[in-house]
This record gives sequence, structure tokens and C-alpha cells, in this order.
Amino acid sequence: MASVRERRRSDGTRSYAVLWRDPDTGRQTSLTYDDRNDAVVAQQLIEAAGGHAVEAARIADAVRHRGPTVDDVVTEHIDLLTSVGADTRSHYRRQLAAHISPVLGPHPVSSIGYRHIASWVRSMSARGYAPKTIANVHGLFSAAMSTAVRLGYRSDNPCARVELPKSQATHDEMTVLTQAEFALLLSHVPSHYQPLVLLLIATGLRWGEATALTAGDLDLSARPATVRVTKAWKRDENRRWYVGPPKTKRARRTVSLPDELVDVLLPLVATKAPDELLFTNTVGNQLSSSRFWTTTWTPALDAAAAPRRADGTEDPDAARLTKRPRVHDLRHTHASWMIAAGTDLFVLQRRLGHESIKTTTETYAHLLPDQQLAAAAAAGRAMSGIALGSEALRSSSSAQ
Repeated sequence: MASVRERRRSDGTRSYAVLWRDPDTGRQTSLTYDDRNDAVVAQQLIEAAGGHAVEAARIADAVRHRGPTVDDVVTEHIDLLTSVGADTRSHYRRQLAAHISPVLGPHPVSSIGYRHIASWVRSMSARGYAPKTIANVHGLFSAAMSTAVRLGYRSDNPCARVELPKSQATHDEMTVLTQAEFALLLSHVPSHYQPLVLLLIATGLRWGEATALTAGDLDLSARPATVRVTKAWKRDENRRWYVGPPKTKRARRTVSLPDELVDVLLPLVATKAPDELLFTNTVGNQLSSSRFWTTTWTPALDAAAAPRRADGTEDPDAARLTKRPRVHDLRHTHASWMIAAGTDLFVLQRRLGHESIKTTTETYAHLLPDQQLAAAAAAGRAMSGIALGSEALRSSSSAQ
């Protein structure tokens, strides 16, 4: 749409004109630069912005005065963060390198407008990235642009009010098990790992929290017995594991334990020193989530889905698990069971360690049985007149 033309001035110097047509007026418009690289940058930005005059004016000024680039500002934003660990900071740098730098990175941060952001989001969607991935990357960029405003690099956040793609999935993102389904799955989990799986379903702890527990974190003599969550497995900037604080401030919490779980955990705790990991692999080391998935969880799912007799042949009469839950779905299942038992969402928020009640509500409100019954009753009252009308219509059809 835009082109760059080289021109020679009367004094022998060269200039570079960026030419394009304004889509609003249809008139040919131009910007002139002394440096070819500046003209090429302006050309790219004007094309991305659709050639509109308002964006073009800002782009012209930003390219001439340069200032920090998008790469500079996002990097500075990541470096200035005070509430994240080394693993999160490293993750943000990888997001910058993979998703932001190739498209927007070299451009002056003050030149970026709404249309650039919208086009960038569309391009990620066109490349097949999931809506959640796009939302995460956009969130990082938006936070960096807010930092740019605070530092005086620009006057506004161009990410504001950019609509992000929504998931087109037709299935639920969480898989919730019934008590019978969980019991079937548990029966196929090796006995060494059953106490861990039972703790996950009974407390809703995250994997990284549960596998970082030490024997001293449990108070099994209290009434009710409790587990204190103060740490979780993390990765450093080199992807090495270490034990650090849990996900958020709210994730530091005390969770009560049912008596049935206490009976399972007592023999295990009795064999551990207070500072020893409560749950380990079979040789006493840290439990790897990926290895647990491949060597323990997936085989248990497969066995529960296709139960076999002692001779190895498939048993067509045995109960089967038709769902394929993730380990994290034990947390969702715990929440579902708690809600079904009448637990208040504020209590559930604290138990799960959600930073905000909004997270709990948005994730689990659809499971509230009282609200579902009330909604069904209201829908029934609203439909009662339609049902009577349908009966009259059937009677009329029969008479004809």
C-alpha cells in the first residue's frame, strides 16, 4: 500500500519519501525522511495502521524522534517487575522473543497505535495460537505499555479496548469426576502414589504445592487436622527446580483435612523427618509432573478405561472410565464436590488459594446447585404458558 521513493535534492543530498493514499480521503499523502531506514520503518507502520491520517501523523513524529523501541520498553518492564520470581521473568522474556519482537519489537514505542495491536492479535490468531496464549501475550504487552505511560514514553496504552479472540471449544475445559469415577481411577494408581492422589482430591492443592509439602507442614493431631501451604516448586531462569513461595499471597493458607485422609497420611508422616518431602518418587526424589503423567497417571487412565481380567483379556462387564482428566482436574473435582456439599464460594476461595473471589466465581459458579435449581424453576414458570399453548395446538391439529 505504501512505497518509498528516493529523491535527490538540489544540494546533492538524498531524501526518502513514503507515499500512500489515505483511505478516508483517497488523497495521496507523503512523509519525507533524510534516512532510508526511518522511511522504511514509517512505511511498515503506516501500512500496519491502514494509512489513516491520525496514525500517520503520530508515526511520523515518533520515527523522527525515535525514543525507545517496543523491545526496549517490554524488556525494561520485565526488569522492573518486583513481585515475580526468576522463572516468571524468564517466561516473559521468552514470550517477548517469540511473539512480540518479530512483529513490533524494532518500532518506536510511541508509534504503536490501536490498529497495530489489533493487527498483531489477528496475526497470532491466524497462525493458530490458542485464545489463552494470545490473552497471556497481550496481557504482558499491555502491562508493558502501562509501564511506558508511567515512564513518560507515551501518553496512552494502545492495548486498551482491543477485543481478544474467544475460545471456540465446544467442550468444558475442566473434567469433573464423580465419586465412583474417582474410586475407579484410584484403584488403578500404584499404592505408592495413592496418598498423594487422595490429598489432591481432598484438599484441592495444586501439584506444585502438594509435592513441595514436608512432613512438618501437617498437623494431624489438630481437630480438624490441617496442612499449612507455604511453598511450592518453582523454576529459576535456567529452568532448574527450587522450592519457593506459592503462586500468590492468598496461596499461603491452612487447609483442613478430612479424617479419612488423616488415616491414610499418619503412617506416611510417621516415617518422615519434619523437613523431608512428604511425597516423592519411588527412589525418594522430587516428583516430576511430566514423568508422573507418562509413567503413572496415563497408565491408570488407560487401565480404568479398558479394565482387564487376570489373564490380560479385556473385561467387557467391568466398570469403565470414559473421561480423560488431567491431574489438575482433581482440583476442579474437589471444588465441585465442595460446592455440591453446600460450601460457600468465599470459603472455597480461601481453601483453593485464589487471589480473588472473581476467579472462584468465574471458574465454578456454574456448578452451584441451588442457583441451577432456581434457574430451572424460573425457566419452568416462564415456559408454563408456552406449554399450555402447545397442548392447545396439538388438540387443534388432532381435530383437523
